[in-house]
Amino acid sequence: MWLVEYYSSWCGTCHEFAPIYKKLAQDISGWRWVIRVGAINCGARAHNGEENSMTCHRDPFWVIGHPQFRLYPSVWNTSDIGKSVEKIVSAQKIREEILPFVDEELPKLKWTHDLPAPILKPITYKEVMEYMEANDRVLHFVLIFEEPDSYMGKEMILDMSSCSNILLRRVDVTSADGLVIAEKFSIDMRAVPQVMLSTISQQPRVVDVNMKTRYFYVYQLELLPEVGKPKAKLNWQFSNNVDTSQGPLNGNSNIKDHMSINWERSYLADIESAMNYMFTVEVSANKKLDGKKLEAVKKLVEAFVQTKDHFPGRSSTRRFMEGLNGWLADRSSIHYDVWSAYLQSAKGFPKANHMWVGCSSDQPTLRGYPCGLWTMFHALSVACSNAKVKDSHLFYDAMTGYILNFFSCLECRKNFGKEIQEIEFDSEADDQHASMLWLWRLHNSVNKRLHNHSTTEDQSHPKLQFPTEEDCSHCQHPAVVASKKFNKLKDHLRIWDEQYVVEYLKQRYSVQNLLNDYLDDDEIAVGEPELKNGKRIRLRNLPILDPSSQQHSYIKSPLFSPSLTSIDFNLCLFFWITSLCFALYVYHNVSARGIPYLSRKIVRTPSTMY
Repeated sequence: MWLVEYYSSWCGTCHEFAPIYKKLAQDISGWRWVIRVGAINCGARAHNGEENSMTCHRDPFWVIGHPQFRLYPSVWNTSDIGKSVEKIVSAQKIREEILPFVDEELPKLKWTHDLPAPILKPITYKEVMEYMEANDRVLHFVLIFEEPDSYMGKEMILDMSSCSNILLRRVDVTSADGLVIAEKFSIDMRAVPQVMLSTISQQPRVVDVNMKTRYFYVYQLELLPEVGKPKAKLNWQFSNNVDTSQGPLNGNSNIKDHMSINWERSYLADIESAMNYMFTVEVSANKKLDGKKLEAVKKLVEAFVQTKDHFPGRSSTRRFMEGLNGWLADRSSIHYDVWSAYLQSAKGFPKANHMWVGCSSDQPTLRGYPCGLWTMFHALSVACSNAKVKDSHLFYDAMTGYILNFFSCLECRKNFGKEIQEIEFDSEADDQHASMLWLWRLHNSVNKRLHNHSTTEDQSHPKLQFPTEEDCSHCQHPAVVASKKFNKLKDHLRIWDEQYVVEYLKQRYSVQNLLNDYLDDDEIAVGEPELKNGKRIRLRNLPILDPSSQQHSYIKSPLFSPSLTSIDFNLCLFFWITSLCFALYVYHNVSARGIPYLSRKIVRTPSTMY
């Protein structure tokens, strides 16, 4: 039998759960002759020849989310996708869900070891007496008296299943046989659980422990003469089989020199890699596309097509999306085989024969696909804005539909659902930039929640509020603090100027500013072909524009801009209220001191104060 975890190296929840799963594997390592524990990294795709992703997301397993746990019997056929383990909150809960499966499948297990096979069902009085009198009985015979719904006895039997010279059996104290057995050996039924030990040539005795738990009892039984540690635990250790047949990796990337990466820019290679994973892994993990899932795919493809000349990708990828949009139009359901065949035959589909560039990391399990997906959706939101897509909800519907239906980190889906309820899209007033700003707020909300609180945070690329001051000096302003009491907080309280945020997002994610390094050389230009002397040119070294610079038209200099920002209005209001309070203070004090002429003058001509 097997317990298998299907996880993905980029999945944050999988990272958080890894210590629990390792604890479980170590805790039940003595059960290895009965059930083994394994894990498959479904995200190990680019450097494993797609073997793992094809294993996870294809027949017969059809894993559609991570982390996912399944139990497989010792006699398994390919029509059985396994039994899902639902309660994965702790090692104990998983153990408790494993035990009924093991209990049911154990009689079917082909036992090939020289020790007696473990038996989990309660023993009868007849069996006890026959075994106690048998000439070939083992040195130590143990009876565990417990309630029928107790897990302790089964766990102890499996713990000791590979130990020599000892046999453990359960006694159900609520059954007729159990009552007779308890009376036979003078077991106090009010003090269950109780463990009785019968050793050859010795009187049966109750095993005394400090606490009546599985661990204390097993420890005492392992100390018995000629028993020792379980053989299944000998030389047991965690293994990590990594296929390096395609050469060593630099973190999660096959780019050897990370120094050549411009971290201030966004790469089309990351977007294409995300598109490839999205369609070939997450969407393809569904045996059948119909209903809400099919509509979500249609909406996403439509959003890409509606961007037209601002499409965030190469013209070949744009043609692929347009063809896919037409192919999907009249279909009400699509089987996996049909979907897979279309992707393999369609021209322009991004093959992504590399790993990550701007989304690369020195750690193989960090960034990667989630970063690529953020990049892709930011680029799409900007493209929808630049193309002036009429349906202002198209991008919102496309992104939320995809994440809630296909994103394979299951816990991330739940968190995303909570985030979009808190950060509402309908409250946006600026339809043209609504999608860009909503996604930016959502991304910063996620970054705030995960920063310094997640094992998936790359310390070289922390989850900060963006754009940072270094990236856009005009995008944030210090808050105005009227009281000296809060002066220390002034540097931490900052106000976003969304006019500049919009321009920053357009600069970074517009198609003409996406770097196309590390792409195939067959077609490297992005968007509509840009011509220079009648030839296609590469958009490689286009500089990202400094928002504070006056020489570019992307962002107006505040010195020449007639528009007022929110900080300007706040300052005006602050000075107006301060001036009014000062005038009232002066008037009150002058009147109180009895200076009639000056008082009357102030009353008649208050403008003389200014």
